[in-house]
Amino acid sequence: MQRIFEWFMQPKADGARTTAKDRMRNMLTHDRLELPAGRLESLEEELVAVVSRYFELDKDTTQFDLQQYERRASLIANFRLLRSKC
Repeated sequence: MQRIFEWFMQPKADGARTTAKDRMRNMLTHDRLELPAGRLESLEEELVAVVSRYFELDKDTTQFDLQQYERRASLIANFRLLRSKC
């Protein structure tokens, strides 16, 4: 039980290094998809706008991750929903 607790309390990986690695990976995937400049940012803004119609969001924690596996790409959106607007 003590080991499990210690595992949870371990310091997290260097935030700046992880952020830089994620950005580089996203840039490479973006290039491979041959998206026009600004297209991904526009898509992210539109997704936030659509979800915001139905939910109040914590926009500070909203994350987007573009991943590629072989020849397929996935856009993963992570929204922290505070409450429903409906």
